[in-house]
Amino acid sequence: MARLKEEEFKQQIKSGNFAGAYLIYGEETYLKELYVKKIKEKIIDPTFEDFNFHEYENRNASILDILQDADMMPMMSQRSMVLVHDFPFDTESDVKHLLEYLEDVSDTCVLVFKYDSIQVDTKNQKKWAKIEKAFAKAGHSVNLEKKSESELARTIVAYAKKRDCIIDTATARYLISVVGSDIKTIFNELEKLCSFSKTGTVTGQDIDSVAVKSLQARVYDLSKFITRGDSDNAYAVLNTLFEMKESPLLILSVISSCFVDMYRAKCANAANVKPNDLNRYFNYKGREFVITNAVRDCRNVSVDNLRRSLDVLADTDEKMKSTAISEKLLLEETIAKLLALRTM
Repeated sequence: MARLKEEEFKQQIKSGNFAGAYLIYGEETYLKELYVKKIKEKIIDPTFEDFNFHEYENRNASILDILQDADMMPMMSQRSMVLVHDFPFDTESDVKHLLEYLEDVSDTCVLVFKYDSIQVDTKNQKKWAKIEKAFAKAGHSVNLEKKSESELARTIVAYAKKRDCIIDTATARYLISVVGSDIKTIFNELEKLCSFSKTGTVTGQDIDSVAVKSLQARVYDLSKFITRGDSDNAYAVLNTLFEMKESPLLILSVISSCFVDMYRAKCANAANVKPNDLNRYFNYKGREFVITNAVRDCRNVSVDNLRRSLDVLADTDEKMKSTAISEKLLLEETIAKLLALRTM
């Protein structure tokens, strides 16, 4: 058995040649849901689902109950399936019982442990390293990591093609920058775009007309206008965010991230480090456009100006969390201070 990459996992599901146990984790929530659903569709006959499909969503579930279900013989089927969500393995005995089961996995059940809200940290936590190793030995371990921007763009192009729609790679990258890197959101927006396009080819203009901008994309616009000293457009974007009932604290957090990105890009340039190399030090996977935008937006901003801006943002963050002053007012004042720094 082994640690499977996504393509290998897809092919295994397609063939129906399943192992007896799977650990499925990672950052791509949509892909985890999709592949677990496909496993279930392959294994479980809806007629006998009540007998052959067992699902545990309560973290307080007993590991012994879970493994007992996995050892039960299926009814009118070759295999049953046990799906366990976010089991914490809080005790050593829970880990011990699982490892003992994995030493002799049932050949009549597919046992799936899927993790969304609990991080499976195999690098820094011995418990998860031991569990992951046992799954990789007895069955399969599948880490569905975030796709890079290039991988996402290829996925978008392929997804559109299946719907008799065309989108080129550059436009796919632009779509990511507008709606974010969440695959489920991207596919939802792409469905709309393919229906909207009169020519069958999705363009950047279509995206601007139809796609719903993510909070991050709107705040990137806000930060861009701030660095350009464009107060009218900066406040126009801010007012739009207020009308959308976005949290001022969340807006501040994203603005701060934008300025941190610009500061990193500026320092990297001063150190003769290429922008693409920043991903070796910081996690921009699936969001590579962030650094591209940061390089562009900080071109005419000094390092000192960015440092002063970060001080302003940190001061506002402290005030929002420690005073009763209106968060909207604090955010409006912060935008004014950031714009004022551009004139210094």
